[in-house]
Amino acid sequence: MEVMRQTLILVKLSPHQISQAKAVNGRRKQITHALLCGSHGQIFGTEKQCRKYFSVWNPAYKIEVLPGKFESLFPGLFDKAVETDDYEIRDFRTTLNLVYHLIEAQDRV
Repeated sequence: MEVMRQTLILVKLSPHQISQAKAVNGRRKQITHALLCGSHGQIFGTEKQCRKYFSVWNPAYKIEVLPGKFESLFPGLFDKAVETDDYEIRDFRTTLNLVYHLIEAQDRV
């Protein structure tokens, strides 16, 4: 099964989007940003929470998988990573166990 590579997107949410995200994920949650992983899911949280995943899932970030051989963490899932403060979000629900969804998707590639 071929998985189409997607763009990893870090979004700084508008005040209206923050309200919508808190309504779905919990009013007491600290939410300022979203990390959108295409059809795999998304995370809503603080900039620090979202950025830690954005940084290491970014296809430009490489880890050494064998001596002298470097790859991105999810090479078959994301083709690029972008940051924006203007992105239309339709679903404000955080994907539970997103990391496991990404690992399973990567294993199918």
